[in-house]
Amino acid sequence: MSTNTNSVRGLPRYPVYALGRLTKALHAEIDVPLRDHWALTFIAENADLTQKKVGDSLGIDRSEVVRLIDALERAGLVERTRDGKDRRKYRLRITEAGRKQCKRTDKVIAEATARVLDRLDEDEQRTLHRLAVAALGTSPESPV
Repeated sequence: MSTNTNSVRGLPRYPVYALGRLTKALHAEIDVPLRDHWALTFIAENADLTQKKVGDSLGIDRSEVVRLIDALERAGLVERTRDGKDRRKYRLRITEAGRKQCKRTDKVIAEATARVLDRLDEDEQRTLHRLAVAALGTSPESPV
């Protein structure tokens, strides 16, 4: 990550700016759209989801969810089937290929995160994670 902050000297005082820069640095380190991975992970961890639930839970607009799920389905990572009780709804299920993709991407994200946060020691990384998750109002299931 670039250390030249001359043009943005005052901006790091805003925590969300700093977190945004870290996120941007992480994106630059990996070749996987993070939103796709977050959706795939969410589907893997929650059985029998609807597209609406994915969108609501992840804060993704309905039309974007449709495009996202279309892409994941075309890639063979999720299966979409009609709801037995309401034919207007689709139920989502991760495929075995999707599970393998999640596992590979988790590893890539962990490696990239280590590079992006290399200025912090392990304790500082855990603290950053804990504080970021606390700011969201949740608790991490598995700390850094």
